[in-house]
Amino acid sequence: MEAKYKIGYIDEDIRQVKKYTRRLKDFGFEVIGYDFHQGMSLEELMSQVYESDIDLLMIDYKLKESNIVAFNGDAVESEFYEKRPLFPHIIFTNKVEQAEPFIEDWKILFDKENIFSEDGNDEQSVKRFVTILTKSIEQYKNHIEKKKDKISFLLSKINSTEFSSVDENELIKLQKELMNLDKTFVQEIPEKLISYEKLDKISTLRIESEEFLDNLIKSKKDSGS
Repeated sequence: MEAKYKIGYIDEDIRQVKKYTRRLKDFGFEVIGYDFHQGMSLEELMSQVYESDIDLLMIDYKLKESNIVAFNGDAVESEFYEKRPLFPHIIFTNKVEQAEPFIEDWKILFDKENIFSEDGNDEQSVKRFVTILTKSIEQYKNHIEKKKDKISFLLSKINSTEFSSVDENELIKLQKELMNLDKTFVQEIPEKLISYEKLDKISTLRIESEEFLDNLIKSKKDSGS
């Protein structure tokens, strides 16, 4: 089956990454791992994550079990949530009871053994898990697309007499909301996108707005899928 979605899987054990790459392939997911090295910092790991083109992030909880890194999945989840608060992500572990005291949102905790049993007789659990991942991804994409459509509509009016101060305020509000969805892009966002005084520079504004939006939601990739 051709992969429809790409999942980033944070696990210091490459064998685990390969295992779930095989298990999720038949459900339309491409799973990619990240490079770990002795003493790697959280910042180094997250740089890889933010640079990867993924639709959902799956995080193993017991990352420091192998003594390669000094942090567990709760630190990764906290950092990721701060930068991309609505982006789909889960804690995927066989030690749920160890993760629960450190994870605020228990809905993102999933037990590997309950989903993929060794006897292979838990097909219903696997299907439910796959459905949850798929719906989480689609919900996020739809959320972004709706905001993008609203911005595109407002930009189409900006040179006409129909463009009002209410539209101007709504445009800037929507752009700020999109920026807050992914704070890793803050340094790349042109200041004129949130400047009242420069909103009249439509030719430059439209180009830069569309580039930002395409980059944020990977619209070029999505349109080809």
